[in-house]
Amino acid sequence: MDNIRFGTDGWRAKIAKTFTFPNVNRAAYGLGLALRKKKKSSLIFVGYDTRFYSDKFAESAAQVLASLGHRIVLSSKILPTPALSLAVKAQKADAGVMITASHNSSDYNGFKIKLPPGVSAPSSFTQMVEKNIPVQTPEIKTKTKIQKKDWLPFYLRSIAAKVDLKAIRKAGLKVVVDSMHGVGENHFENLISGGKTKAKTVAGNRDVFFGGRQPEPIGANLGPLFKTLRDWKADVGFATDGDGDRIGMVDEKGHYVDVHKLHALLLYHLWVNRGMRGAVVKTVSGTTMIERMAEKWGIPLFETPIGFKYIGAVMLKEKVLLGIEESGGIAIQGHLPERDGLLSGLLLLEALVTMKKSVTEAVSFLQKEFGPFYSGRIDLENVPTDRQTAILHHLKKSPPSQIAGHPVTGINTFDGVKLKLEKGWLLVRPSGAEPLLRLYAEASSPQELQRLLNGARSIAKF
Repeated sequence: MDNIRFGTDGWRAKIAKTFTFPNVNRAAYGLGLALRKKKKSSLIFVGYDTRFYSDKFAESAAQVLASLGHRIVLSSKILPTPALSLAVKAQKADAGVMITASHNSSDYNGFKIKLPPGVSAPSSFTQMVEKNIPVQTPEIKTKTKIQKKDWLPFYLRSIAAKVDLKAIRKAGLKVVVDSMHGVGENHFENLISGGKTKAKTVAGNRDVFFGGRQPEPIGANLGPLFKTLRDWKADVGFATDGDGDRIGMVDEKGHYVDVHKLHALLLYHLWVNRGMRGAVVKTVSGTTMIERMAEKWGIPLFETPIGFKYIGAVMLKEKVLLGIEESGGIAIQGHLPERDGLLSGLLLLEALVTMKKSVTEAVSFLQKEFGPFYSGRIDLENVPTDRQTAILHHLKKSPPSQIAGHPVTGINTFDGVKLKLEKGWLLVRPSGAEPLLRLYAEASSPQELQRLLNGARSIAKF
């Protein structure tokens, strides 16, 4: 049988190759046994996204878990991952299973595990699940009638209560939202409509192929959003990923805004405009702008490896205002120790309304105050695991003295290899979810950023 391994956030594999009913059942059985070590009968919530057969994979996993004596509640419809996490938290479930491959292409699906209070399962737990996965597919002799529930209304009410929708509706903005054929559907539009502000949704219907795009809200995938925003002369655009836990933003000129600027904008809004207090948790790939903001305002700052489960772990122990990762995941104080794309987008819109600035004006203000910094990432595809290991080993053992003319001033190796420069940094690390070697960089100008990324390519070819 296939080897099932949980990565940065869940197990993901290609549908009909490795992600099959037998393997989903094996993963569910491993989870069920791991939970039984703590409790004979656990309450487990199961949800699913818009991908091919996600509902059927979810039903199959639910049956396996029920056969082990667990109490199962299955979502009655497609659901954002943060909605499942919120249900786990609010209704004190023992675990949650989300059938989704998040931002991966349409030929993938996945199996995410959530634990109280709605966080991604830590490596210590997923390793226990892996150890309990049987070699053979478990046989389910008698099907159980599974209880079903719609958690979506509770989730939407919860995030609506955390945003000043009255101010947003009165602002008279034109907003375009790209749901990328994922679980976002028309939720953003419905929440902000009803006043002077007008909204339009792109790709709000279900499409298991995501319209031929990868449902990751980054510039390369947002052509339909760019076109609609320009044609409609909108003020701002947002995009959520396939399972609704990541956010992307586009300015009034139809240009993608890198996620690091969203982090800075949200921190400014929460700290200055709202007067909220708490620490910030960012991953090793986060922007230096956040470090400067934290230094200026005396904010405790924690840095973690990449993967939101590490951010969530800090949020469980500390009073955290904002948890942020480079891939568009943002967690907000008072909601979940987990990312939420829809809530993040609404708060970003609230920030623009409060500051009475366009996206371009807001970003320029932050760059002037705490920058300038420009960030980028290159994904090298089909790099074998042994090759990735060799590259990282070489960088740790013999780090370069300079990159693209910039002297290397320090090295951080707790997640990949991060080379610190006088005015920026370069990070080389494998993806925890896909067969990719990721090259991240930050510099003081777009030109220097490109030079750094080109230099990173050379490093990866040693």
